[in-house]
Amino acid sequence: MIWFLFALLAGAAVLAVLLPLAGKSAPVDAGATERAFYREQIAEIERERAEGRLEAGDAEAARTEAARRLLRAEGERSASPAGSSRQTRIAAALATALLAPAGAALLYLHVGSPQLPDQPLAERLTAAEAAGPHADLSTAVARIEAHLAQHPEDGRGFEVVAPYYLRNGRYEQAIHAFGEALRLLGATPARHAALGEAFTIAGQGEVTPEALREFEAALALDAKHPMSRYYVALAAAQKGDAEKALALWSELLAEASPNAGYRKLVQAQIDRLKGPEEGAEAAKASPAMSESDQQAMIRGMVARLAERLAQKGDDVEGWLKLMRAYAVLSEPEKAKTALLDARKALAGKPEEAARVNALAADLGIERKAQQ
Repeated sequence: MIWFLFALLAGAAVLAVLLPLAGKSAPVDAGATERAFYREQIAEIERERAEGRLEAGDAEAARTEAARRLLRAEGERSASPAGSSRQTRIAAALATALLAPAGAALLYLHVGSPQLPDQPLAERLTAAEAAGPHADLSTAVARIEAHLAQHPEDGRGFEVVAPYYLRNGRYEQAIHAFGEALRLLGATPARHAALGEAFTIAGQGEVTPEALREFEAALALDAKHPMSRYYVALAAAQKGDAEKALALWSELLAEASPNAGYRKLVQAQIDRLKGPEEGAEAAKASPAMSESDQQAMIRGMVARLAERLAQKGDDVEGWLKLMRAYAVLSEPEKAKTALLDARKALAGKPEEAARVNALAADLGIERKAQQ
């Protein structure tokens, strides 16, 4: 008896859902995920423009293109077909209301397991959260990838999807997409710099020769391009040319507008390089000294700093100065030893240890020690 009652209730529920079929069909929005992706792309362009990573002209062009695609997606909303006549839809609804519960009951009696416990709500919510907030965005990216597979000449498509690849650690795909956008849409400082940054991120922070080539190409088109100037200076610092890096970063900072988003980053790099410069200034204060005497004086200062840190290892600024000094002196093995000692001494201070690791990446200490 109870199963009959359940069947009646199921039929009533299905009927309540299907009765609207008798009226006009509501439009179905088939492009929601694609439109959400382009809205996210427009927001990403605004963020890069605010941070100074994208020039006004390039930002406007990219924003216009993304907006055009968004408008096109808005215009492609499709409505479900009217289908058969009102009477046919009513008949179909009634038939479904009767047959669906009956069929479900028969199927459940055959394969169902009423003794199994239900899945708790908490577990279902956890499973839903595991999908992540960007599930729709990932779907849109997959659609764009399918589009590019059919239309590999669409440079704008590559330019739209490349930052997504980079943010999600898909470095080879990001490099390919940035490269295709550059090839298909033409050379601009922003496109060369974007490809160079992708090479750098893929190289774990090292400005590789491929990356440096792109930054220099960007500067050939615009000698004042901030992002490219920053990375060329970083390349100099990683090669141990602290004087050149300091000069380039200081010039970039002096010319930056007060509200430029990259000012803090450049200032932090300048602060990191000030340590080795102290020894150089001390040597310059004694012009009568020979070059060998100056080197001996600098090495003595560095040795005393190392001895002090061996006694008091919680001085993060001291470790940063020591690592820079060894980099300037072209002693990669000692620089690596200082890095390892600093990590041990600052193991209980994650923020300070992070500064040490960041400087090591900028100077390429571990890479140079392996050469």
